Amino acid sequence: MVALKRFRTTGPSFADLVPYAGLVENGVLLLKDGSLMAGWYFAGPDSESATDTERNELSRQINAVLARLGSGWMIQVEAARVPTFAYPDKDRCHFPDPVTRAIDDERRTHFGREQGHFESKHALVLTYRPVESRKTKLTKYVYSDEKSRRMSYADTVLSVFKNAVREVEQYLASTISIARMETREVADRGGDRTARYDELLQFIRFCTTGENHPIRLPDAPMRPLDPLLRNGRDHSRKQRSGKL
Repeated sequence: MVALKRFRTTGPSFADLVPYAGLVENGVLLLKDGSLMAGWYFAGPDSESATDTERNELSRQINAVLARLGSGWMIQVEAARVPTFAYPDKDRCHFPDPVTRAIDDERRTHFGREQGHFESKHALVLTYRPVESRKTKLTKYVYSDEKSRRMSYADTVLSVFKNAVREVEQYLASTISIARMETREVADRGGDRTARYDELLQFIRFCTTGENHPIRLPDAPMRPLDPLLRNGRDHSRKQRSGKL
């Protein structure tokens, strides 16, 4: 027999480094340590035309919303530059006078002639790591009603997370433009089946591999996400090496 021990890789693999486990709810991602994650795309008002007082007030309002979360929460703010290839058509131009319409036509012509245009997208990712179940048993029976006592630990954590996410979204929507990363359903070509695509998973894959395109979710619930995130990485590596 041939000794294969020296050919085996003992270091951490891609699956060991990626913390994502599976989707447990629409737009809710379960991590391997038991944490829950949700995300939004957001856009703030024009900061260059705002005064210092207006910018400070906006910061105060956002800080007041995020300070309500308490302990166990992590906030990540990401900025990404993605290629863009489309400019609004003439029929979507709503400038009221000939001068601004002429400026818009010139920009449209310049955009179609040049290449390498990019668009900035900003994302807010919220992660919650609950306390251990044995630490919450006494609190559950002291402060909870009879209905919530019958809920499992996982259902309780998910309910707390969804309520907090709903509150954060409601309060932030009054200060900035925000859109939740959710699972979208699209009818298949034949129309008999429905394909599901999750925007949060697409954003995570973009951060992991640099590829930004929709990912079709498997029909089986709670399937491990490591192959979905890794396939694009392996595919691009094989293309560079000339194996495909």
